This record gives sequence, structure tokens and C-alpha cells, in this order.
Amino acid sequence: MTTPYRVPSLKAQFGLAEDPNAPAHITTSAGHKLTRTITPGGHELDSTQPGFPVYHRRIANPVPLMSIATGASLMILGFGLCKIRNIENYTIWYTVGLPLGMVGNFTASMFAFAEGSTFLATLAGTLAGLLGGLAICFLPWAGVQASYVVGAAGNIQQGTLDFYTAVSMVTLVGMVPLFCILLASLRSSVPVTQSITLIIIALILEGVNNLQYPRPALQTAGGVIFIIVGVTLEYLAVAVMLQEEGLKLLPVMPLPRVE
Repeated sequence: MTTPYRVPSLKAQFGLAEDPNAPAHITTSAGHKLTRTITPGGHELDSTQPGFPVYHRRIANPVPLMSIATGASLMILGFGLCKIRNIENYTIWYTVGLPLGMVGNFTASMFAFAEGSTFLATLAGTLAGLLGGLAICFLPWAGVQASYVVGAAGNIQQGTLDFYTAVSMVTLVGMVPLFCILLASLRSSVPVTQSITLIIIALILEGVNNLQYPRPALQTAGGVIFIIVGVTLEYLAVAVMLQEEGLKLLPVMPLPRVE
């Protein structure tokens, strides 16, 4: 059954007002806009899992997992780069960067593929590779850093500088796929676009810092940006999970749609 489609206002498109086409609108292959009252795979009175949120689809929304995995990983990395509480050795980041930043994002990417979200699948998969790859670079048993010391004929200082120069290549090249994703994020949301932009800036700062190691000011600036990204993505995760259950307490702030 077709329903008249009402163009949402700019305020509604940013999530600050009720969507006039709520609860959800879809477009058929014939171009008709439909409004569905019950989402696929669920029922508004479904209680198949008491104590858990009601399922409204066969595949869960992977956005909160991607946001929490990336946000938590970058936040603790930012704390280490900023030397919070005088902790200069931030290897504790691996305990979050590998299981959550890499595995969590890969999981979100796989579910995004199944859900049909090309943008989210690409974003989560790229972040998983970057976060996991950077974590593996610094793991002692991975032997990456030791190989540069061996290549410098056992000169630890020169080998360490060569290692950081190589890491700078990883961070500077890593911003290229993220920049491509940024160009494709025009129909996502303000927190997503803002986070990708800030991550690119932070990667540039950390790349220059590693290339001209050490540059404490650049390292701290990159760490602060990572903390801001972490807070932004954690906010997005909470906002999406609340709206999944019909509690529109925090706006997701989607970017305006061109109908």
C-alpha cells in the first residue's frame, strides 16, 4: 500500500525532529515510496528473548559495534600518545586495538556486507586493517621492530629510527583509503564524517611525528584528536542503540538527503 511521501525538513533530516515518514520508508523498484510499520524479521509485540531488546530485523545494525570498536581503540591510543598520568609506554593499547579494534571491526564489516551496506562494510573493514596492522607492528613477538634493528647491524638507535620511519609510511598511506571513504560519506551522518576527517588529520600528524621522530607536540596533538574521535563515536553508538529501541533521546544527526 503506497503512502504519500512527505519531504522531511532540514531539522528532521539531522534527526532533531520527528521524521514525517516514520517509522521507516522504502522505495520499490517501480519508484513508489512505501511506509512499513513492522520491520523485516520482527514484530512490534515480539518477546522471543525476554530481558533483551526486541529483534526488528534478521541482521543487527553493525554501526554501534563499529563505533564502539573504533572509538574505544582510538581513545586509549590517544591517552597513551598524550602521556596521561605520565605513562609513556602505551603498549597496553594492544589489549583493545587487537581484539576490539581489529576483530570487532571485521565482525561489523562482515555483517554490513550481509546487510547490504557497502559504505559501512568498507569503512569497518578498512578501520579493522589499519588498527590491527598498527597494533601488530609494535608487538614484540611479531618481530617487526626487531627486524629493523637487525637490518641496522644491531644498532638499536638507528634501527628504532628506521622502524618509526617505516611506521610513518603506514600512517600516511593509511589516510588515503580513509580520504576516499570520506568522499563517499555524504549520505552518512555528522559523527561519521567528522570522525573520518579527524582520523585523517591525526594520521597526518602521527605520520610526520614518526618520520621526524621524536616530535612531542605533533604526537600530543594527534593523541588529543584520537580522544575526540573516541568520544564522538561512543556518542554515535549510544544514539543508534537508543533509536533502535525507539528512544530518541540523542540525535544521530544524519546528513541531509537529496530526494
